[in-house]
Amino acid sequence: MRTETQSSTDKRASAAPSVSLVRDRRGAIPTEYVVLVGTMGLAVVFAFVTVGPKLVQDFQRARNITAAPIP
Repeated sequence: MRTETQSSTDKRASAAPSVSLVRDRRGAIPTEYVVLVGTMGLAVVFAFVTVGPKLVQDFQRARNITAAPIP
């Protein structure tokens, strides 16, 4: 037969993991860095996709002018 004390102890024991997880800050900084690096990576990919074709076209034009025989 359970008493009032045992019942309240069980409630605290089941609530303890969630409270400790909320207060646990281990891994917060590395997670922030992962989010930051991921966001920067997406920005770089977006910039390459947006500006890349124009850069390739300019590079090919400069290569053709440089490699053209002098008349």
